[in-house]
Amino acid sequence: MLKDYADLLLKSMIARDPGMLPLADTYAATENSIPGSLNMMTAWRAVTGVRQMGQCFCDEQTGQMFFTACVDEGGTSVAFWARLKVEGGKISELELYSSHSRAESGFVMLADEVGKEPNGWTAPIPEGGRATREELLALGKAVFDGDAPAPEATPDCLLMEVGGVVLEDPEYIDLLMTGEIQERETDEHVPIPAGLGPGRPSDPKARVVVVDEEQGVAVAIGVIPGFVSPYVVTKATESCFVPAQMIQMHYKTLRPDMFAGRKMLTEMPAVAVNCQAVRMFSGKLQGIHLFNRLTSAGGGTPWVKD
Repeated sequence: MLKDYADLLLKSMIARDPGMLPLADTYAATENSIPGSLNMMTAWRAVTGVRQMGQCFCDEQTGQMFFTACVDEGGTSVAFWARLKVEGGKISELELYSSHSRAESGFVMLADEVGKEPNGWTAPIPEGGRATREELLALGKAVFDGDAPAPEATPDCLLMEVGGVVLEDPEYIDLLMTGEIQERETDEHVPIPAGLGPGRPSDPKARVVVVDEEQGVAVAIGVIPGFVSPYVVTKATESCFVPAQMIQMHYKTLRPDMFAGRKMLTEMPAVAVNCQAVRMFSGKLQGIHLFNRLTSAGGGTPWVKD
């Protein structure tokens, strides 16, 4: 089974021994978009254990899989996600990512919540509701195509990011949507209903890498340019990655009256290599889980072929 390769990959990291893997005679590998041989990569020096396995999606037709985990690095929880390609029983491609901090992911990093999926991901597919491979492939292509039609999302379709459900500051949502903060009894953060709305960040060179017909999931990977911008709603000023196509909306939240007495990061360009898993059955979108790994302005991934 393809999933066995995920378990073996992590075991080899803990053992500091990439030789445990059945690698193809010639293989391609990247770690956070940087090419290198496995015995030179950080993961085989730093990973000390696996705290929790997360989602695992397999495409038997193409021999590719995508999986997530919370790994341990000397007592620190690290979010980990990877795409593997297996040909003739040998691993020919390894596309590995990890995030140690919120800054590396852009804003949200919930490594300790890996494996705790909401109902949209755990609900069984009802009889007659399974999407076809062609439908899932079209869904995967639509993830990074803001002009493509997308299925309606169910109420259980929540946004997940780097391990867990995103809980947004309600004041930020107020400013984003209306430009004014509303009166409310609590400032409790709230889950964000997810969907593939118009104007979503797009990448014409995005790749659909996995179609898991059994679980009703497509996984796509795109490169999204944007900016690391101040995030001023919270008491302690933070920063957040904002796709370039959404930056004008974000500017609605940067109210000058909030700047007084604060130390803020100067806005700077950055790029996110974004892996998104989307689930669909009964013709509706059930869940979106995205994994961001930021890189410098002008960066990207060598997996994109012109």
